[in-house]
Amino acid sequence: MLVKFLVGMIVFTYGTNFLVYLYLKNQKKVGILEKLSIYFGINMSVMLADGVLLFFGKLLEDGILVFE
Repeated sequence: MLVKFLVGMIVFTYGTNFLVYLYLKNQKKVGILEKLSIYFGINMSVMLADGVLLFFGKLLEDGILVFE
């Protein structure tokens, strides 16, 4: 279960980066610093969400194992 969740979060992270890349590719006047700040901002927020979901998933998995 944990491996499937990790793979899903990795796909979500790279999918988000791809969508940001497509968005920035279509924008005509975006500077390099603005692009980098958007990339790093998206990556940090996605990794935070991945970490929180992974933490609660691990707690849930350990809780289920305790009751079995």
